[in-house]
Amino acid sequence: MGGLFVQMGSAMNLSLLRRLFVPVLLTLACGVFSPLAEGALQAVIDTDEMRTTPVPHRYLHGVILDDAKFQMLLPTAWNGKVVIFTRGFSGTELTTGGFQDAALAKGYAFASSNEGWSRVTIKDHPEDTYYESRQRIFELTLHTNATVKSHYGKESARTLLVGGSNGGHHTKWMLEDFPELYDGGIAGYGFNSQVSQWGGVATMVRNYPLIAPRIDDVIAQRAADPRWDPFTTPLSPPLNAAQLYALRSMYDIPAELGTGFRYNAGRWEGSEAQWKEKYTDLLSYLRDSMPRFDETFNPNGGALTDDELGYWDPSRSPQSVKRELRKLDVSGKLQRPLIIMHGTADPIVSPSETVGYQALVERVLGSEAARNVLAVYYIPGMGHGGAPFNEVIDAQIDALEAWIDYRRSKGRTGAPAPAMIGAYPRELSSESSRRNRFAGQYPQ
Repeated sequence: MGGLFVQMGSAMNLSLLRRLFVPVLLTLACGVFSPLAEGALQAVIDTDEMRTTPVPHRYLHGVILDDAKFQMLLPTAWNGKVVIFTRGFSGTELTTGGFQDAALAKGYAFASSNEGWSRVTIKDHPEDTYYESRQRIFELTLHTNATVKSHYGKESARTLLVGGSNGGHHTKWMLEDFPELYDGGIAGYGFNSQVSQWGGVATMVRNYPLIAPRIDDVIAQRAADPRWDPFTTPLSPPLNAAQLYALRSMYDIPAELGTGFRYNAGRWEGSEAQWKEKYTDLLSYLRDSMPRFDETFNPNGGALTDDELGYWDPSRSPQSVKRELRKLDVSGKLQRPLIIMHGTADPIVSPSETVGYQALVERVLGSEAARNVLAVYYIPGMGHGGAPFNEVIDAQIDALEAWIDYRRSKGRTGAPAPAMIGAYPRELSSESSRRNRFAGQYPQ
């Protein structure tokens, strides 16, 4: 197809650019947009073909601005709307979980990007940053809507933003800052800050080896009594002092956003079996990414060992490191409807992150206003995403669409966020979802 162009003059106003960030302004000033069309953004297409699965659609793949790979799927039976997918931390433009097929089956045009960086290689590419995702999602959204208009002959009526894990964070983050671009979002099991997320992973890596020799006993006791308190009802034989300290440290992980908002990012009681199963995954995040999280962290010189990785504490990192990590902090300034679903046994991104986000939005907007834009649901026993989440993606999309209609029509059509999605009830406030006995220790 050659080059596709995004006409940005009418689609984007200066207020959006100001809030995107200075590098985008510099990009514009440096003339990276094609001179062949006024205000246009060029993408190089390497694949343009018709495909039949899961429904007939035109498939495009290429690169935006020589860096961000993307794919776009344009169904023959288009419903007039767009879904933008934002990737997981380990993902690419091609790893879209259950969202892609669900969206296509409903007739949405669908697009996703690798956002210009890779988990494995980012440490070797100083020009790439995690914050770059912000620009790349922005560009993809504009590019997709312009291509949709060109392909179908009319503009999209609605744009949704969706993702899980890292993409769940990005959905919250972008929906807060760019309500002009998106009508609503689905943010599965996402974190609130790189500081809370990766600092929490380091806490798990540091403490799990201490409890590992007794983890099967902990799992068995928790299965026998879900409300078991290991600090008042000892195992037999009892855990030693170091093991009890490690256990408490994993349930109770203090987190604080750059605004001073505090919450507990600890893992929930009942997730202990997932600690055992996913410990290697937790460790691998730090092995891959520590040089990029904090290049100054090297307590003993030489190659970082696994034991050393667990002792990283971002709150003690240099201010320059903390500033970079804090760029991804959420604000709670939500204006568009957002659905969040999170597994109660998630060991990678704690469900406490979702409790914290709900409390943050309540603090920023007030409880009633928060309920009008945020709907939270927990999936009992689910770890970091998986089949239980994927099985209700259709229901989440339907609920979000009805909620958007309800808000736009002032209640004449559609419906508010439902009391249930699948078998999972809505948590109407952050107080109702405090399933971690340590959560109440954190003033907000």
